Amino acid sequence: MTQQDVQLELLEQMLQNHDWFYHFSDDHRYYVKGRDEAQRIRVTMDRLAELGFETESKELFETYRPDGI
Repeated sequence: MTQQDVQLELLEQMLQNHDWFYHFSDDHRYYVKGRDEAQRIRVTMDRLAELGFETESKELFETYRPDGI
């Protein structure tokens, strides 16, 4: 398995488990957790883009992103 495959699988797991509605939370702990997860997702997508997998990472993101977010 290549580094790119591992990164794509990691990104998919992160997107599956991400709290897409964290910014609506009244509890600051959940907001911070969601914000930090979103940052890790962005960093992973940037890494994949540098490796030439920008299209694949964006497709994964759009697959898991709820409508209206």
